[in-house]
Amino acid sequence: MAAEQDTLQDPGFVSFLVQELEAGRSLPAVWVLDVKRSMPRDPGAAMVALADGSFLGTVGGGTVERMAEERLARMAEAGDGCGIEWYTHEDTAMACGGDALLGFTVLTPDQLPFLRELQAALDAAAPVWVVQDWSQPDAPTFSVMTSDDLLHGDEAIAPVDSFVWLPDRSLFIEATGVVPRVHIFGAGHVGRALSPVLASVGFVPRIYDDRPAMATPEAFPDAERIEVGDFCELAANAPIGPHDYVVVLTHGHVADIDVLERVIPKEPEYVGCIGSRRKAGIARRTLVERGCDRALVDAACCPIGDDILAVTPPEIAVSIAAQMIRRRASLRPTQPHS
Repeated sequence: MAAEQDTLQDPGFVSFLVQELEAGRSLPAVWVLDVKRSMPRDPGAAMVALADGSFLGTVGGGTVERMAEERLARMAEAGDGCGIEWYTHEDTAMACGGDALLGFTVLTPDQLPFLRELQAALDAAAPVWVVQDWSQPDAPTFSVMTSDDLLHGDEAIAPVDSFVWLPDRSLFIEATGVVPRVHIFGAGHVGRALSPVLASVGFVPRIYDDRPAMATPEAFPDAERIEVGDFCELAANAPIGPHDYVVVLTHGHVADIDVLERVIPKEPEYVGCIGSRRKAGIARRTLVERGCDRALVDAACCPIGDDILAVTPPEIAVSIAAQMIRRRASLRPTQPHS
């Protein structure tokens, strides 16, 4: 399950909620609980109203978002308006022609235990399920559950792969807990341009390089972690799992191949390496000669990035991010809309 921005799968969004509630600020909030036909955002999308009158997150834009913002503003001013409501095409005249079930509530410090538990699960990349109980629409409850919790509760619920709205029980259940980390080997121009782009679309960058002067917090303020050392050792010791993404952008083809030799056998979700088609051919032959599995080598994206005729480092960063976004989207389980 890939993290989605502005949802309870998004570590940054959850951390922001925790910080605001810890500071004693309540947050009028809205969630997309279900959709019919086409809508811009899937269930799980969220938006909160901030004290300065602005909003964080989105439930899809257009008229439905404007109506949701107006309701959140009224909730912030009057303290009421919680509940669930269908915003239909007849109400919104959205061009997409769909309907959205929205749930409105006010997050208070009472939700901090739930959010901290979820935050810990996201940090540990532990698969859990968030259950929103809207059976009392003016006072919904939120909880984090394991698969055992779901299966052996008072009423057994089968764990879902993505999300589901159970209208007969007014429950919204969302799978979460696996953060899409991207391990970027190379702190040069492309790596420096790529890190903030990926962070802005929900990836969590980690940076690796053998040049201390380049791999710095000042150069990579969005990075979760920065490690400096020999590329072979960095690649061998990097905690790369099956849900992770790897981007190889070192300062030379020898180091690129050394990194690929050590990360490909870990079988991450995505491996990409910068370079020309000629370099890609040399790298693949060398890796197979060194004993790497040919199928895994062939699955690596080299040359990296979508073909948008990118030339400059920022353009190359966009092409890489586009390819990774497409890969992440292809993993998203399809949930039939009711």
